[in-house]
Amino acid sequence: METARVETYAENCVGCLQCQMRCSIAFEGIINPMKARVKIQHPVTGKRGITFTEECNDCGLCVKVCLYGALKTKPKGDE
Repeated sequence: METARVETYAENCVGCLQCQMRCSIAFEGIINPMKARVKIQHPVTGKRGITFTEECNDCGLCVKVCLYGALKTKPKGDE
């Protein structure tokens, strides 16, 4: 049973892609940001955004490696 969800704060994202690399190695066995369940729109493009694929299970691995506070864990039902 899921007890938490990942919240995004795209304004804090610097585009380091650490979250995507950690996710891809955990679930795909390879360091490849394109295979990650978390998707980053790089700030350099002028568009900031953080989204998740349907396969994301809110495991929180991406949160653990985010050094900039762009990803945080929030208890489910805590709006």
